[in-house]
Order: sequence, then C-alpha cells, then structure tokens
Amino acid sequence: MNFIGVEFLYFFLIVFVLYWVFPNRRWQNVLLFAASLVFYGWLAAWHALVLLASIAVDYFLALAMPRWKTRSSLLMWLGIILNIGLIASVKYYLNFDDALAEWSLQTGFGQGFLLSTILLPLGVSFFTLKKIAYLVDVNRSAMPPVKDFIAFGAYVSFFPQVFSGPIDRPQAFLKQLEEPRTWAMDHIYNAWQLIVMGLFKKIVIANTVKVIVDQIFLMREPSKIFLIVGGLGFTLQILADFSSYTDLSRGIAFLLGLKTSENFNKPYISQTPNDFWNRWHMSFSFWLRDYIFFPVRRALMRASWLPAVFSQIVPPLITMFISGVWHGTGNTFIVWGLYYGVLIVTYQLLGVKVGQTPTKRFFAWLVMFMLIAFGWVIFRAPSTAWLWNALRLSPFASGPEEWFASLTLTVMIAFYASLLFIKYILDEYFPKITWLHALYYAAALILTFVFMNSSTPDFIYFQF
Repeated sequence: MNFIGVEFLYFFLIVFVLYWVFPNRRWQNVLLFAASLVFYGWLAAWHALVLLASIAVDYFLALAMPRWKTRSSLLMWLGIILNIGLIASVKYYLNFDDALAEWSLQTGFGQGFLLSTILLPLGVSFFTLKKIAYLVDVNRSAMPPVKDFIAFGAYVSFFPQVFSGPIDRPQAFLKQLEEPRTWAMDHIYNAWQLIVMGLFKKIVIANTVKVIVDQIFLMREPSKIFLIVGGLGFTLQILADFSSYTDLSRGIAFLLGLKTSENFNKPYISQTPNDFWNRWHMSFSFWLRDYIFFPVRRALMRASWLPAVFSQIVPPLITMFISGVWHGTGNTFIVWGLYYGVLIVTYQLLGVKVGQTPTKRFFAWLVMFMLIAFGWVIFRAPSTAWLWNALRLSPFASGPEEWFASLTLTVMIAFYASLLFIKYILDEYFPKITWLHALYYAAALILTFVFMNSSTPDFIYFQF
C-alpha cells in the first residue's frame, strides 16, 4: 500500500476517524497496532504473521532479561541473531531463487513449489533495527522491558514507519504511547507542510528525474559524460525520494498526535564524510553510531596491546561495511559502504575539518559533494563489473550529439534541483517572510496535481 495511492487515503481516513472519535490511550494503541498489521499484510497476510511473530519473540525475550540477569546477555544475543537471521533470509533469498526454481523443475514439483514464487515482505531491515535497539537497551538497563505487548507492537510496527523508517528509539516513542493523546489543531499545522513537501518531492522531482536516471543506468556501456549525468540525477533522485517518504511518515504521525524523528538535515551542504552521515538518514546513522561504532571502538580501546591507530581506523570501516551489507546483498553495496569507511578514515587521518573561511568552506563543500555523487554512482550501479567498464573502458563522450544530450539532461536535472534549492534559501535566509513560504507551498501543490498520474513508483528505500 503506497502512501500516494488511493487505497492508503481510504485506509488512513478510516484509521484517523476511529483514532480520534475514541480518544482513549489504550484504544488508540490497539488501533495503531491492528492498523499496522493490516497495512503490513496488505499484499500478503503471512507478512503480518511474520511481523507479529517477530514482535512476540523479542517481547518475551526482553521480559525474561531482568528475571534471569545472569543470562540477560545470552537472551539479548539470541534476539539479535534471530533478527539478523530474519533480515538475511529475506535479503539473500533472491540469491537462491533461481536455484530453487530449477531444483523444483528437475525434481518434478513444478515452478511454484517451495519458495520459488514467494512474495517477500518489505521493510524487514527497518523494524528489526528497532527491535535490536530495544533488546540492547534493556540488556544495558537503559530502559525497563515493556510489559504492555500492544504498546510494544505498535512501536515496532507503526505503519507510517514500518517500510522505510525513520528508526525511532524505543524510549522516545514508547513514552508517547504511554501518554494520553487528544486532538489539537497543532496536529494539522505540524503535518500539512510535511505532507505537501513529501508529495511534491516524490511526484514532481523524484519520479521525473527517475526516468532520466533509469535510462542511463540501463545502458550497457554508458560513456563517462552520461555516467556523470546519471550520478548527478541519482544524487537528486534519492534525496527527493527518501526524504519525501520521511516527510510523509512524519506528517501522518503528527496527524495521530505522535512526533517522530527527523531523518535529513540538508545533507548535501556537508563538508566532511562525518558531517554527511550526521545529516543523511540520521536515525539510521545514529543507530550505527550507538550500536556498532561505539561498542567496536570501546572494545578496541580496551585492548591495550593494539596500536592506538586501530581504534581510529577499524570502527569506521566496520560500521560502514555493515551499512553497505544492510542496504543490499550486491557487491556494489559493500563497495559503497567500504568507500565511505575509507573516506571517513582518510579525512580523520589527514585532520580535514570544516573550513574556517568562505573560500575554504566552498572548496571543502565542492570536494565533498563530488565524493557524495560518486558514492551514489557506486550505489546505483547494476554491478561492479558494469561500473568498472564504465569507468575504465568507455569513452568520455562518443560525439557532439552525446554532448548535446548530456547538456540537455543536466539542465533538466538542475531545474528540478533548483526547486529544492529555493526551499533551502527560503528556510535559511527568509524564515519569517510567511507569504513567500505560502507562495512556495501553493506552487508546489499545483505542480503536484499537474504531475500526478494514476501510478506512482514505490519509494527507493522500500527495497532495503
């Protein structure tokens, strides 16, 4: 069920009315949990059963931790292994799909036997990270285990977040579920701007630029000039697409009286890799920092026999490698993760920091933006072999026609990028001139209706 589809509109209207007609905390939590299971199991009911079973397992494991303190860590690791196993079974299934289908045919069972035509559940990577954070925090005594199964289930499965985040921390979200929620006009005021921007970025910018990007990355051997254009296009597309999902998710949560995490803070103005990851997919970046980077670094610092430089080099490499693996099973994701790990380590070892003068800040930004764009080329490439051929073997451009086509496509991408840049200028330099902002939102809404059609591609991060 897509946020931008008519089905979701009807679904949310029903939930919204029932949620506020009976403003009782217990009822609201039950409704959220039930609606989330329906939402997640819309395409296949067994998806909801998988989600419900995984919630139940971690709920009971966490409840057992304080009772069996000596085995608390063992219970935590059991939960982590089960969650990682769930992620791996979904992500790596596709690697064995062809082999299963062939085996089914050879043994006479037919193409549909076993899992060869299975419809895989989405969003597993996101809700499992929520549950891992919960298990770790309970084991650390950073929070007590939740006794209310409905509240815990509503937190894990919260339908605006279940497919692509943000990955809210259990303490902050569960606290809101424990408090009474009553209707206020502030809910609409907080939500409408996010919803308008979410629709605008997805329908007008991301979906339009996607057409250009897909054609370039479907080429067998694109020239380097087309690769640059494709990289710039995808740099815009993935920001508009992913941040639009977050905007819509947060806007819907506000309409339900709940505040969820921000996920983006102008990531493309970053001047260093660390700065970028503090601004991009922030809830995931902070999860990696708290549950991977810091534990690895503390473990290495306790190993006094290791050179001190190890605690500086190894944690970023491991953290970003895990980030790459989390995003997908292909080699491109692993290379992309290690690419950022090497960038972080290089900047740290060279002592590169945010520029102190306008000139230094500009060049630091320019270099970092080019590194970010190249990183997205790695991320979007169909395979490492395809990327290697494009970088090493393909010509820079095959003729004047290609130069003209590249220039035309770049101008188109720049135009759609300018729509976001105008918003940045308004927020940064004219925050109090309300009529300018109202004019921008009105134009965004008009363009959204103009560009809207009957079908909208899924959000990019649905696949992760």
